Amino acid sequence: MYLLGNIDGNTLLCTNLFKEPGMGNETTSRPMMEHTPELYVYKTIKTPDDIVAMVEHITATRVDQVALVTITLGFETEGKTSNGRLVYTVSTVTYLLNSLRLLVLKTDVVFLLSHTYYFLLLAANLQGGQIVQSRLWDALLWRIHSIHNAADCEILCPCSISSGYSAYPASHHDINEFIEAASNASLRSNFASEKTMRKGVAKQARTHQQEDGRDEELPALARKLGIPYLSLLPRKLPERVQQLVDPKLAQELGCYPLGRERNMLTVAMLNPEDRLALERLHQETGMDIFPILTHPQELQTALKQLV
Repeated sequence: MYLLGNIDGNTLLCTNLFKEPGMGNETTSRPMMEHTPELYVYKTIKTPDDIVAMVEHITATRVDQVALVTITLGFETEGKTSNGRLVYTVSTVTYLLNSLRLLVLKTDVVFLLSHTYYFLLLAANLQGGQIVQSRLWDALLWRIHSIHNAADCEILCPCSISSGYSAYPASHHDINEFIEAASNASLRSNFASEKTMRKGVAKQARTHQQEDGRDEELPALARKLGIPYLSLLPRKLPERVQQLVDPKLAQELGCYPLGRERNMLTVAMLNPEDRLALERLHQETGMDIFPILTHPQELQTALKQLV
């Protein structure tokens, strides 16, 4: 075993024999890590200099390559949730990070800088970084969909998320460029808050009253059904998510795949109560289906890009 470093008092050790249960294919291309504590940890930092120092230390002493996945949360403002309670963005940031931290190896080093997560994947290559990015992205979408527009939720939902990844030194020989490349988003998604939706409705009401009535009805309908509502859908999906549903079937059923968490597939639909469509999708994919509501025009635009 080899000493890698110390994060918040937790010693990291390296061995080629350990494989973390439940991890994806990226673990086959890099040495496995053994972590002496039972807890998954992360470190809060104030500048990227800590990331640079850790990369320098790890690559100089123990492994010859690392990958980095970043996830950034965007918030409109700190304020009240739908139940009227005052919450702060830090609550959401730590809540979501605690759930995502479990999805990478214990020995992978995770940093929190403001509203950005940095997942430093020891001994991973660029492909491994992409695999982990897809896993984290799907899980994050699932978490956000679960809290979005929930009447009894005390977590402030982010209005946007973005993610990027890179590898060192295979793709970038300079560590600062390596970190900067991982900060360039390859995945993006926006979520309309209730405040944003009210502003949009008020603005459009001056010229499109009928359409606005529909915009007001959809979030209310979603809350009534107990499901999330997304006014904007991501235009670029991870390749493995696109492969879950045939584009022709997606157009036929009017459903847009968003992400997968274990055996649960999240899709955007105009009619989340369409049992025939849900059953057909279940039969074709072999997965349980979690439907969410979206705007007709937004769904139409997203489905066109699948073909």
